[in-house]
Amino acid sequence: MVIDVSDAELETIVVAGKPALRYVTACLTVFNQGRKRILVRARGKSIENCVATVELLRRSFIKDLGVENISIGSDEKPLEDGRKRYISYIEILLRK
Repeated sequence: MVIDVSDAELETIVVAGKPALRYVTACLTVFNQGRKRILVRARGKSIENCVATVELLRRSFIKDLGVENISIGSDEKPLEDGRKRYISYIEILLRK
């Protein structure tokens, strides 16, 4: 199932190379602003950091946090020489 990111109520946090606690703080800030759902997304090497972020959030900060959906796939990126490169991604939809 592909997650519909056009939902006006849905905030997206893109996880990259910073420490997981920084993304946890971003998620907590969004939840404290009154949002009920967050999409946490990462690509490539950052997937591990994304999962660590969600687990930190669930185990240490928000006990009743639910994982509504997890979606995985590949994004296509064209290279300069005309070939294509596929980069894996993960999207985790959280509900408070």
